[in-house]
Amino acid sequence: MLEDKFELYERISKENIEFKRLFDEHIRLEQDLEALYSLKYFPPEVEVKIKEIKKRKLLGKDKMEQILSSYQ
Repeated sequence: MLEDKFELYERISKENIEFKRLFDEHIRLEQDLEALYSLKYFPPEVEVKIKEIKKRKLLGKDKMEQILSSYQ
């Protein structure tokens, strides 16, 4: 199942520039979150940054799902 989804993402990324941009941004934002979560203490500004990243990821994921639904 996971391989099928990955193959679908790869195929759509080659055909749809917007999807590729969203997918790349999603991966980058996930890496940013992991880096912030590795901190032992979250100052208020870091908590705000985490919330902003989560919102951007969710918006991007929603757009990716819309594109995916048009391919299925």
